[in-house]
Amino acid sequence: MPKKTIIIIAVILVVVLASGAAVYFFLIRNTKDKPVELYNYAIKDSFVTNVKDSTKLFKVTVILVLNKKGMDDYIETNQYTIRDTILFILRDLTEDDIMSSDIQDKLRVTIPKAINEALNIDNVVSIKFSDFVMQ
Repeated sequence: MPKKTIIIIAVILVVVLASGAAVYFFLIRNTKDKPVELYNYAIKDSFVTNVKDSTKLFKVTVILVLNKKGMDDYIETNQYTIRDTILFILRDLTEDDIMSSDIQDKLRVTIPKAINEALNIDNVVSIKFSDFVMQ
């Protein structure tokens, strides 16, 4: 093989490898490293419901964690559906359920899933509790 051909192949190989590395570092890798921005929406009123098979009351204040900015109007418009969905889940809890160590973690999965299904969206990713009391 002539020396010129080897040099041309080497240059082409270097350009291809450099292009591949540039695409990875500037396009592919950066999309994975970007954190998802989350937004909180505090539901104005607390939820108070009877504890199932008990004389006790259960009070919870919920903050929705959303993955999309600017959903305040949508959440406000659908607050009755959201409240109904949350109350439906909460009033099915027993004292043992509420006293269990993992109930808040379970509700952080159950409630967003139920709200997303009720509203036919996928923007509620979690919830936070600012009040969680059984009396």
